[in-house]
Amino acid sequence: MKVAIVGCGTIADRYAPGIVDADCLELLATTDLDRERAGRLARAHGATAYGDLDTLLGDSDASLVVNLTSHAAHAPVTKQCLEEGAHVYSEKPLAMSATEAWGLVDLAAERGLGLGCAPISLAGSAQQRAWRYLREDRLGTVRTAYADCNIGRVTEWNESPESFLRAGPLYDGAIYPLSVLIGYFGPVVEVEASHSELLLGEHEHEGRSFAVETPDHVICVLRFADGPSVRLTASMYIPHRTRSFYDLELHGDEGSLHLGDAAAFDADGSVEFARLGREYRAVPSQRPSRDLTYASGIVEMAAAIEAGRGNYFNGARAAHLVSVIEAIERCADSGEPITVDSEGLERPAPLENDHNRASPSAVLGTIAGQEPGTESEASSEGVSMPPVGFGCSRYRGGDEYVDLRESIEVALDAGYRLLDCAELYGNEHRIGEILARPGSPDRETLFLLSKVWNTNHAPEHLQAACDRSREALGLETLDCYMLHWPAAWEHQGPLEDLAELSHEDATALTFPTDEAGDPVESDVTLAESWRAMESLVTEGKTRTLGVSNVSIAELERVFEIAEIPPRVVQVGRDPYAPREDLLAFCAERGIEVMAHSPLSAEGLLDESVLEAIADDHGVTPAQVLVRWNVESGTIPVPSSTSAEHVIENVDVFGFSLTEADHDRIATLEGTG
Repeated sequence: MKVAIVGCGTIADRYAPGIVDADCLELLATTDLDRERAGRLARAHGATAYGDLDTLLGDSDASLVVNLTSHAAHAPVTKQCLEEGAHVYSEKPLAMSATEAWGLVDLAAERGLGLGCAPISLAGSAQQRAWRYLREDRLGTVRTAYADCNIGRVTEWNESPESFLRAGPLYDGAIYPLSVLIGYFGPVVEVEASHSELLLGEHEHEGRSFAVETPDHVICVLRFADGPSVRLTASMYIPHRTRSFYDLELHGDEGSLHLGDAAAFDADGSVEFARLGREYRAVPSQRPSRDLTYASGIVEMAAAIEAGRGNYFNGARAAHLVSVIEAIERCADSGEPITVDSEGLERPAPLENDHNRASPSAVLGTIAGQEPGTESEASSEGVSMPPVGFGCSRYRGGDEYVDLRESIEVALDAGYRLLDCAELYGNEHRIGEILARPGSPDRETLFLLSKVWNTNHAPEHLQAACDRSREALGLETLDCYMLHWPAAWEHQGPLEDLAELSHEDATALTFPTDEAGDPVESDVTLAESWRAMESLVTEGKTRTLGVSNVSIAELERVFEIAEIPPRVVQVGRDPYAPREDLLAFCAERGIEVMAHSPLSAEGLLDESVLEAIADDHGVTPAQVLVRWNVESGTIPVPSSTSAEHVIENVDVFGFSLTEADHDRIATLEGTG
């Protein structure tokens, strides 16, 4: 689609590169009241500069106009372009009055034209990640929130501050958190209270003094359609380098969520979650950050027009924002609550899909520039698996066991969605208690697997073991049930609550040995065990099957006898033993590979090769190893008793290993 830019000030330099780089867009024309600015921008990007808007609309072939004029000019410029038959994408705000804004929406609809408007903050990776926690009901009912937008003294950072000061902090700043909040909680239905004042009316800029009358400090309380009451502060008096810049803090019955920068879309900002009464924990991204630019909203709009679908950043929501701001101003003037009409306003859809749920919308691929699922989740015949899991084994070697309850809770709070459980670990009832607590993720957002121990391979014991695991975890259906090992040992009785037993008693139950100390094998065949495993699928007790600690030869045997083949294989994998042959075997058969204990090999974390790579990327050797597994197509399942390390181990999507890094890691094979 051919694009023209109207208004070639500083913001145009941020939009133009993204337009030029987009395959679906061509920057054709520019115009500005300052002809030199229009010429400079046009020359930099191979476009044609026009002397005025009338000439540009009449003589150029541009079908989409990007309106980057000053705040007060947005509405009249957009109206003129729509009347001349051009689609329009406008910088915020859409207009300086609700009447103008909704008039533009109606005009675009009448002419069958696209109308879009910044900001695109809701599409940011951090904003979407925070939204996911809301959809998972991690906070319970959200009843209140605090939103800050402290733009600061505009004269200190903007070369043309007068337009911003006359627009005020609501039209220029509050729109960012508001656009995110209406995504989360629906439209604003009432301004409950508002106070505004002018704290600094006289300004100096480049030797010139000027005065403004627009209030520069506003505090208000807004009621949203889904119920929460939000205190919003917007200020051009409070310095923008204050600790609260574009902070958003949400509080519910069961927890709280903090979004460090509700405005930023071009960086993966911080998200923190706190269960009720607990400290905030970082929530790292478990997918690559969206590569958004200022032009991403234009790319999305062009794609929407081409496909004949709705635009994610549409004019109606932009007009609603103007209505809200106007209502805030009226409430401040009157001292009375003001109702905001929001009937029929379309709600945006989340862009991040939940694991085990529907695929991302087409919008995700459009604005992210990547195919859904790329490096963000593995898929096993319709069952989505998170890219990193948390290992729930208490065993740490010898007779050492650890209590992982705190670590599992930290893992869930930090965003892990795959728990690797097993009856041998003896703590499934404890995990079930954690999953049932307020603040834990919804069942449908988790991938939960368990494993039957070697002594329970006989069909009747295997069925009973699965039932015990499901009951302990509080599940009707497991996402995957696995043979912990292919070998069958002599049954010793039910394995219940092993964590409550002494090491000696637990060992006697789980490791039957003969006089020579060798395992006492059972006469149960692999075929009998696998038939019992398959019955668990047909009975709805597990969605998929898997095998752990298995060789290629053993996998081939399973495939020979299986009517329902394994879809997940779990093996120990690290650079000392990368198991590339097994990975290739599984890839050919559509089997997902999980790597248990990816950090546990003795001396691995101290390898100088890994330390050097970690230094290059500003991360830790453990993060390098987790990332190496992810990039190799496996799902690593690290574990730790340190809250810091639990969070660190999943925070591996902010960097990528180079080909040279992989080559250096490959030199470790066979050296451990």
